[in-house]
Parts: sequence; C-alpha cells; structure tokens
Amino acid sequence: MNHQIGFIGGGNMAQAIIAGLLNSGRSSSDILVSDPNPACQSALSAMGIPCFEQSDPVIAQADLIVLAVKPQTMKTVLAQLAPNLKVTQIIISIAAGITIGSIRKQLDDTPNAIVRVMPNTPALIGQGMSALTSDAPLDDTTKNTVQKIFNACGQALWVGSEEAMDVVTAVSGSGPAYFFLMIENLISTGVRLGLTPEIARELVIQTAKGAAGMAEVSDVGPDILRKRVTSPGGTTEAALAVFNDGDFADIVDHALVAARDRASELSRDVP
Repeated sequence: MNHQIGFIGGGNMAQAIIAGLLNSGRSSSDILVSDPNPACQSALSAMGIPCFEQSDPVIAQADLIVLAVKPQTMKTVLAQLAPNLKVTQIIISIAAGITIGSIRKQLDDTPNAIVRVMPNTPALIGQGMSALTSDAPLDDTTKNTVQKIFNACGQALWVGSEEAMDVVTAVSGSGPAYFFLMIENLISTGVRLGLTPEIARELVIQTAKGAAGMAEVSDVGPDILRKRVTSPGGTTEAALAVFNDGDFADIVDHALVAARDRASELSRDVP
C-alpha cells in the first residue's frame, strides 16, 4: 500500500516535487495539500491534487507530512501540527535554514522521525539535487520511502549529519547560481565578440549540458577531462591560463566558504 503524502504549503517547490511524483507513477489519490493561496489551489487542482485551505485534513490523513512553507510561517504550522501529530507520521521539512532540533522542540519534543531536506531549483524541471538528513538513525524502509519522494524530481542522497547541511547549501543549494553566472558571462562575451545572442545561447547551454554529461558518465575525474581537451599551445590552454592567472580556484574556494558561513549564520530556530 502506498503511503499518503501530505504537503503543508503548495508553492513552486511543492508543486515541483508533486509533479515528479505524478510523473514517476504515483497516483494523485496518494497526495494531498493544504495552502490558503488561491493561485496554488488552482495550480494543484489542475494537476488533479486535492488542496485544502486549512492543514487539518493533511495532518489527519498523511503518513508523511512535508513542511513546504516559508520559515516565517513555520511556527504557526507547527502549532497546528503538534497536538494532532500521530507517532507513526514522518515529518519532512524543506524550509530553508530551520534546524531539526528547533522543529522537534516546537512539536513538544516529539519522538517522530524528522527529516530535513535541502533541494535546489532545478527540481522545478525534474533535475534537482536534494540532500537529506535526520537527527536520529532511521530504518532503511523509512530512508528509502523519503528518498523516493525527492528522487522523483531529480536525485537525492543522505548526508551524514545536520552540520553538513551548511556545506550542502553552499555546494548544491546555491550551486545553480554559480553555473548560471558562468553561462551568463560566456553568452555575453560571445555576443560581444560577434555572435548573435541566439547562437551564443545555444552554443553555451549545449556545451554546459555536454560537459556535465561527460563528467557524470566518465570513469575519470573532471581534472582529467579538462586535461584531455587542453592541447599544448592551443586555444583552451590560452583561456585556462587567464582563469588561473585570476586565481579561479581560490575564487571558487572563497565563494563556497562565504556561502557556508552565511548558511551557518542563517541556521536558526523556528522564528
């Protein structure tokens, strides 16, 4: 029997996860959502998903409850959840920066399994990367059940401890923006050097896809792939020399450290 998956909050990320679940073969009858926003209700209705204005039906019926609300809304949601929570229900939070300990405290130190997830925006097109963690050991059945939800909108993996989530945020949570920045600048420079915007965009995006695909399937690391495409005295070597002269590796290092440190600063209790 399939688990009932309930979402409290039906915004873009919740809709992306739900779309992935439906595309993976999950029945719409296994999913229910609460969200007071009429636009979200309309979007979910178009997907065949029941959406309630209040969270009571979700709390009453769901085996897994996904908290897909903004951090500033979390306290109200948890106050509604706490007195009605069943011990068998699994709580999954995708709210940015909210710690598991804080959620557990707001739920009166419930013994329920609580999972914190850091997804990223490519989940919106089914290509997300989600990192999962819990503050207590979970059995394999529970871990697999939760992981399947997020595999449906890309890939998901378990990381060791919640402390790792700050680094995860820096690498994959914020990561799409780093690649967008590179793509943006490759396109704009290509245009400045004489390409049309359309041609530059197609060249850059397909090159990015191809490079990522090669890195994914290759049996060697990206350093070897880079060396293979870098002929001595050639064009690639000339370009990479400029990157190296600008301390590209140090820039990446400093950027990730800054993101990790900021994630740590923003990790907080339920406001």
